[in-house]
Amino acid sequence: MNIRYNPMKCTGCAQEFAFPAIARSYTDLPDAGGCGGAHFSQMLLLPVWCHACEGASWVERIPGVREFDTAAGLRRMPGRIACEGIVDDLLEIEEADFRWLYDHLRHRKAPPKCLVCASTRFTAIDAGQRETSIVHEACWNSPIEFCGFSIGSGGVRAGRRSYAGLFHDAEGNVVWAELCMHDLFTGRLHAMLHARRQDPDHAALAALIGLITNWATDEALAMLAPLVAANSPAALGLLGALHYVGDGVAHSGLEAAALLEKAKSLGDACAAHNLASLYATGAPGVAQDIPRARQLFGEARAMGGQYECDDFYAQDDFSVANRTFYHPS
Repeated sequence: MNIRYNPMKCTGCAQEFAFPAIARSYTDLPDAGGCGGAHFSQMLLLPVWCHACEGASWVERIPGVREFDTAAGLRRMPGRIACEGIVDDLLEIEEADFRWLYDHLRHRKAPPKCLVCASTRFTAIDAGQRETSIVHEACWNSPIEFCGFSIGSGGVRAGRRSYAGLFHDAEGNVVWAELCMHDLFTGRLHAMLHARRQDPDHAALAALIGLITNWATDEALAMLAPLVAANSPAALGLLGALHYVGDGVAHSGLEAAALLEKAKSLGDACAAHNLASLYATGAPGVAQDIPRARQLFGEARAMGGQYECDDFYAQDDFSVANRTFYHPS
């Protein structure tokens, strides 16, 4: 059983505005300035109303120097935190995450942006108050209320589900994305989507990835077709990734392997990583091959395509390490 509450609601027309459910993290790699010792850190989020999106959204929480220093002191006094009932995300995250945020965000100058559209035009929402200063212009400026976040009891859910995670650099820019497809009986497959900044088609590829992670796959495929026809390595790799997970196109390991092999031969490191993932799990028409996956992960890293923490690559079974699997029907 799952109980869900849409967090924002117009008091006039009762239209609901849900917060986007997409995972966000910071990363050192591969375009974010890291070159080994990869680290992924939890992103602290604040609820906002984005005036560009005209809906509920999220922005990064970027603590100031004083907040960080205070939190660093309190983290050394867990008894005081418990005794005084102090609640703050900076006190609850893992030590490695806190240290990464402390080192990378403490003196950051770039302002927080809407994590959906990158706009800086937003109004912060106080999660402790039902009333907000936001109005629904399409409903004669009726007030919009905050009704709380989604809650649920989890449980097993059958059927095919998809979700995406976005990885940002320390300045808040999207570096790459992870597309995940999960079917309880068939498989759980992950593919990386990456538009490298030096790619001549970067702007188009970044827009494509934005469409894919916002579930506008048909629109993305229409934009992707001319780039694939022009043998853009990254575009071939993106199409191969979609075939691997079966998003918007045929779920075919054979199609995926052919496209990813071609993209890899043209120098696309992300395609090399996804090709390794394909052999790590298997896919329709392609059997699991761990030795081949290990070889390809090594080649991907040598090409600059590292999308996992360092210890991942030392595993005996990659699909166990990142909780992916595929069961032929």
